[in-house]
Amino acid sequence: MCSYISVEDTLDLKTIRNGNRRTIVPITHGFITGSGLDATIIQGGSDRVTLDEKQNIAYLDVRLQARTANGHAMHVHYTGVVKLDEAGNKVLGKAPDAQTTNYGDHHWFSAPVMETSDENFKWVESNLFVGEGHYVVNDGGNAVEYQIFKVVN
Repeated sequence: MCSYISVEDTLDLKTIRNGNRRTIVPITHGFITGSGLDATIIQGGSDRVTLDEKQNIAYLDVRLQARTANGHAMHVHYTGVVKLDEAGNKVLGKAPDAQTTNYGDHHWFSAPVMETSDENFKWVESNLFVGEGHYVVNDGGNAVEYQIFKVVN
């Protein structure tokens, strides 16, 4: 799953009632692929990040929607945690020397929950998933990308 973000349209609420900082980062486009699934992320989603500036940890609260290649709807909600670092700050700040990072470069994990109208992928609604993230910088803009794994026993 790869979600492109709009740094320019980010809303910074500064310090909120619990003492942390709230930032709302719009998701403009992207894709979800894997296990036969092919979906396009459409506008309207966002990450409602809560930042603990003392520990430099971002707590993610993402909601996005997508349309599958055969026209079905998807809704994805995930929470997660990211330990912010210099590489991430460069990407989020759109620094000219920002670069794509690799999986494992960051302490960055998520727990996506998915819903869909596609009967072929209803199985995603009754399973648990975990994801690992990294940053992507390319001609399409800045993005966050996850490899997502189904938890099995």
